[in-house]
Amino acid sequence: MTSPDVSSEIGKLKQVLVHRPGVAIARLTPENKEALLFDDLLWVSRAQREHDDFVAMMEERGTEVLYFDKLLGEVLDDAGARDEVLRLAFNPAQCGPHVATELVSALADAPTRAVVDLLIGGIMHRELVDWDVESVFADLMADSLAYVLRPLPNLLFMRDNAAWIRGGLCMNVLATPARSRESEYMRMIYRHHPRFRDVRFPVWFGKEPGDAYPATIEGGDVLVLTDDTLMVGIGERTAPAAVEILAQRLFAQSTIRRVIAVHLKRDRSVMHLDTVFTMVDVDKFNVFPGMLERVDVHVITPGMGPRLQVEHVHDLATSLYDTFERADLVFIPTGGDAIGMLREQWDDGNNTLALEPGLVVAYTRNVETNRRLVDAGVEVLELDSSELCRGRGGSRCMTQPIVREPVPR
Repeated sequence: MTSPDVSSEIGKLKQVLVHRPGVAIARLTPENKEALLFDDLLWVSRAQREHDDFVAMMEERGTEVLYFDKLLGEVLDDAGARDEVLRLAFNPAQCGPHVATELVSALADAPTRAVVDLLIGGIMHRELVDWDVESVFADLMADSLAYVLRPLPNLLFMRDNAAWIRGGLCMNVLATPARSRESEYMRMIYRHHPRFRDVRFPVWFGKEPGDAYPATIEGGDVLVLTDDTLMVGIGERTAPAAVEILAQRLFAQSTIRRVIAVHLKRDRSVMHLDTVFTMVDVDKFNVFPGMLERVDVHVITPGMGPRLQVEHVHDLATSLYDTFERADLVFIPTGGDAIGMLREQWDDGNNTLALEPGLVVAYTRNVETNRRLVDAGVEVLELDSSELCRGRGGSRCMTQPIVREPVPR
């Protein structure tokens, strides 16, 4: 396969990983949705149609689209890899020693699709009987919907669990227990799947014993601006310690020479950096008003040896002018009046995915923001979405780019 390489946010998207909503989304309930980080329940079949339309947009522009569940299933077809994945998911701390042992044994020879559905969709205590497994504490469960293994509905947002930076991989440490297994499964895919196992690439983060909670980092906070500059949001999901570790390794082993750290307010509406800021062309950015002047920004560059040089800069716009060495950058603000812009930002108006320079996918519902993008010369492919947006993630959130073409500086 083509070696993974992402050196910008806007280079022509050649290969991407997604996850179609399915069994895990269907297991959201009014009682568990908040614990599973959702604000609302999605109509699954409609969400699937919308996701299929999204994939078609990418494929029509020449992007190879890979599906997470298909890759995971192909990993499970290898008996050794299956055993490793099952022991990661069904471990004594998660299920108790008896249930963990019995489930690993029961699923060793089970149909691959059924195992994939369990790993993603979870398994309830009352479903153990389907696999001839007796729950030691079944009589103590007051909730008939209690899970031995929780579902992973947030896999819809493939952006967060891993991120390619240049030719290396950041195996992200997710900030919430509800999502921790995502990175473990992703690690198994990049380690064992035939597409990746023979490809040599560095792992920037997530491989060493110290790369662990609370040093968290999520892909929605990681933007590869150029072949030598990374932007990282620090806030609700990404910790300063992780940024420091990542910067040290990138400076030592890659072409990255600048990390722009943007301090975000801890707020549900600003879950990640890409909910308020995305790059849409070589000189254009889709940005929520106030981000350019009213956030704390530090620019990190290599110091002596492992030490880092950290400079506080006046504002985000200044750091971008310096990065691109041009004064004609265009910042396209979220559309609408004072209330309208809040609504469109909440509906992921700023969370746009560039398929190539000047071509993005955006939700149709963000009418004013899309109009401003078009007026600025950006082509917008509008995705009609009433359900996907309920998950609180846009087109960038739903994708994990693996290969982008380089963009000339």
